[in-house]
Amino acid sequence: MIKKWKQLTLVASLVVLWNVYPIQAVQAEQLKVSEHKLHEWNNGAKVDASVDNKGSIQIKTSTQGLQKGYYSAYVYELQNRDWSGYGALTFSIRNESNQKLPLNIVLTRADKTSLTVSDNRNVIVVEKSTGHAELVRPVSGLITLEPGFVGQIRIPFSSLMVQDKASTAGQVSLGKIIGWGITTTTPENAKLSFRIGNIKPLSKKQAVVENGLTTLQMTGDERVVKPVAGESIAQYGVESSSEDTPDVKFQLDTPVQGVSITPDGLLTLHTDVDAEQATIRALVNDKWYLTTTVMLDRSSAMNVQEKDGTPRSIPDPSDVTKVLSPADPLMKTSVGWFIRLLLTAAGIHGLVLYWMWRRQRITNGAIKRRSRENRQARRPFRM
Repeated sequence: MIKKWKQLTLVASLVVLWNVYPIQAVQAEQLKVSEHKLHEWNNGAKVDASVDNKGSIQIKTSTQGLQKGYYSAYVYELQNRDWSGYGALTFSIRNESNQKLPLNIVLTRADKTSLTVSDNRNVIVVEKSTGHAELVRPVSGLITLEPGFVGQIRIPFSSLMVQDKASTAGQVSLGKIIGWGITTTTPENAKLSFRIGNIKPLSKKQAVVENGLTTLQMTGDERVVKPVAGESIAQYGVESSSEDTPDVKFQLDTPVQGVSITPDGLLTLHTDVDAEQATIRALVNDKWYLTTTVMLDRSSAMNVQEKDGTPRSIPDPSDVTKVLSPADPLMKTSVGWFIRLLLTAAGIHGLVLYWMWRRQRITNGAIKRRSRENRQARRPFRM
């Protein structure tokens, strides 16, 4: 009985170990940030950074009262860590500002070179309220978050480059890191307040999928002309440097009158479109979103003029003479034949009149000629 009890205990222990250890292996460990290792740098902006008891970092910056220009602030932690086994960095963020939050991440290697996210690579932004995972590219080195944004940012390390060396994007190795931080850039008279926490590096195995998404991008026209007649069309697609072909479905972010797009990316503008722009979303592999905004331009044909200033634009439909429809009585086949017969009869009648007029003219000419000959014959002979 005791032996059987020991066997059951051993089996139960193995089951527990089997269930616990795999979970621990995939869980990322949160970085413990110490306030005394937190540092600040700026080129004129006021910066205030602090760490709460949960390890979250509160950052506030201000450029109030400064001269016109752009000002940067950099809050970073100095801590030696070996990141050679990691493939991504993830953290939660809350934008408590009343304006957009422009930021980027900076990692400093042991050789003092800095790594940051390339403008030609994607990071993943997940908004808590929707749960949508957006693939976003920095613009001029900055990832922009809307006011009130609450969510998570994931930085795949294949999106990193050596600072100011765009050609190194996706080719850097991390190894030993001596520091990491968040940088922001704002114009004068701006105030930022945001909080980041739950900072975790992910192993290369955990970040395989994310690192495969950094080169995805939407292709297609940035501007499309509104039609004044018929339709305007433009084709959109998604391309990647990866050999795998993603499953992509297109849709409009919000409905726009006169604008439609098919699941395979064919955008169509109709004549009733009045909006100035439309936002297209591509759902990749039923999980990741790519978004682009297309500007809808008024046709330049409406502004063309002659040399004297007379407009040469396409007329409004109300200005065009109405064209008969097939249902109109005048368009019936019988009416057409009647008109043809009437025209034929009129032509024959005209020919008959011409023939009679010609004959009468010839007859009158002959009579006049005989009369003239008779008069000449009755004249006396003169020497």
